[in-house]
Amino acid sequence: MDSVLKKGLLLVSMTGIMTAFPMAVHAADIDDTQNIPAAGSTQILEDCYTSDKTIQVKDHLVPEQKGEYSDMAFANVQSFLYIRSEPTTDSEWVGKLYPDYAAKITGPVGEWTKVESGNVTGYVYSKYITVGNEAQKKAEELVQNNDTGNAEDAFTYAESREEEAARLQEEQEKQKEQAAGNGQAIVDYACQFIGNPYVWGGTSLTNGADCSGFVQSVFAHFGIALPRTTWDMENAGTAVSYDQAVAGDIILYNGHVGIYMGNGQIVNAINSAKGIGILPATYTDIVTVRRLI
Repeated sequence: MDSVLKKGLLLVSMTGIMTAFPMAVHAADIDDTQNIPAAGSTQILEDCYTSDKTIQVKDHLVPEQKGEYSDMAFANVQSFLYIRSEPTTDSEWVGKLYPDYAAKITGPVGEWTKVESGNVTGYVYSKYITVGNEAQKKAEELVQNNDTGNAEDAFTYAESREEEAARLQEEQEKQKEQAAGNGQAIVDYACQFIGNPYVWGGTSLTNGADCSGFVQSVFAHFGIALPRTTWDMENAGTAVSYDQAVAGDIILYNGHVGIYMGNGQIVNAINSAKGIGILPATYTDIVTVRRLI
């Protein structure tokens, strides 16, 4: 077959290929920093006539480029995003993504997207995640703002349901320890005034106070404002049961109040005969125990 006929057949073949496989690609899949070949289809065919070189069409297509973090997603929420066991809101949640938390996309991005994040695998509602070029930008931003120099440290991953429960339990324990420490400081301060006089209507820790005036003045020293009467104090703070009482809680009775010391005792302004002293916490019926710190 002569060269003119061969080149003519090649022209037909090239035109067919370019029609069947258009050269347009999505902008989101292109790295704009790459050098894109300037030669168009006309130049390619002219080169064909002047050279016996075999031309591969794929050599002249714009290559598909993907960013380093193109398989990542970030939670685009104000509070948190559930990761569910199945792609439906009826399924149980197995983890949570908080704002800007990262996940790896492991399935198609449709109405729901399958992801892996930390120890959690499941589905998230795609409306609330950032993907594609925006995810790439978010990842680069987080990496740039990270001080460790390790890109992996820049991302925070999902918390599983079990991990959340363990964290909340630990936080509660720390709060109890802190409350106990602060409560003991209150008790220690209150006990300085044991032996001082009881004065009806008084609020002075040195010159005399009644039961509610004593409690009010002790807590005022720590910046905690309390009502003046025992009846109003019954609604202060948060109610706890007696078996949960810790040092620094206040215990209210019918017309009386004291500060729980621990070990089943209260420090309180008892009466005009005994002044400020210590009584068993269960010396009479308890109306309520209130936690103020």
